[in-house]
Amino acid sequence: MKTLLLFIGESEKFNLSEVAEIFPKIPNIQNLKQGDFVGSILECEFFDKNDYTIIRLSDDLETISIDGDGDASLKIALEIQKHYPQNLRLIDSNYSFDIELDQIKSVGQLRQKMRESSFAQLPV
Repeated sequence: MKTLLLFIGESEKFNLSEVAEIFPKIPNIQNLKQGDFVGSILECEFFDKNDYTIIRLSDDLETISIDGDGDASLKIALEIQKHYPQNLRLIDSNYSFDIELDQIKSVGQLRQKMRESSFAQLPV
């Protein structure tokens, strides 16, 4: 399964309290937990129609991981960007794209940008 990663910039960290305050504001977030998990300190689930994903804030505060790359995963990435006070970047576990989210307004636009970026990195 693919994993998407949100990050601010190289060596920049998320603010734990700001991230924790975002999730209750987003509809369809469930099972929000904060604690000492394996590799993460905050996690929750996001449901969208017949799709869902798990979101985790890494224990080093450098990334927010989002399981999968379905519509729920893309939608929650955009929701987090909408509520977080800094511009975020999105990459996948294969490093096939690096997208700045602040100008992306829809799941369709994000998916198109992912396709364009992935194709641009394929060998000729």
